[in-house]
Amino acid sequence: MKVTCVVGSARNCGSTAYLIDAMAEAMTGQGISVRKYCISDMKIQYCLGCKQCYLDGKCVQKDDVAEMVACILDSDYVVMAAPSYWAGVPGQLKTFFDRNTPYGDTNPNRILQKQKEIKGIAIAIRAGTHAEENELILNEISHYYGHLGIQTVKRISICGVDCLNDLLQKHPEAIQEVVQLGQHIGEL
Repeated sequence: MKVTCVVGSARNCGSTAYLIDAMAEAMTGQGISVRKYCISDMKIQYCLGCKQCYLDGKCVQKDDVAEMVACILDSDYVVMAAPSYWAGVPGQLKTFFDRNTPYGDTNPNRILQKQKEIKGIAIAIRAGTHAEENELILNEISHYYGHLGIQTVKRISICGVDCLNDLLQKHPEAIQEVVQLGQHIGEL
């Protein structure tokens, strides 16, 4: 089984990354092949809006997007976590979503597509206490999954986390939930 994990945060060492790492560790302990991308460490340029990809299914820009998407589309599961930046995903993750036009179902000439069923897990984490704002993030991730033909099978929302210490001290049950999810991911 192959799982691709995406830390959709501007920080690669905060609470969002901690959750992905905890889940990834649980999965590798089960013998699952895990590939992790930290969106902040990737070279991702802004979409130019040139629509060349509608002609040939390829983006004119050469950066890390095609590699990431190829890995995602070769996975059995995708886990994407994002913190709330003004009730939405961080700009770095939004830029990645924008650059997926060559691979989405709205592109009639896409050449890179999934070849098997892929299931997706969406995780949203925020400092505030309004869970409905996390729904916006979960919806963005699910929307992205939908355009690639990935079925969202689990959504996790965690509020009241301003820093890693908040997660560790206030939300041990959320950490345990993602660990257990990693241990039993094939059952989803």
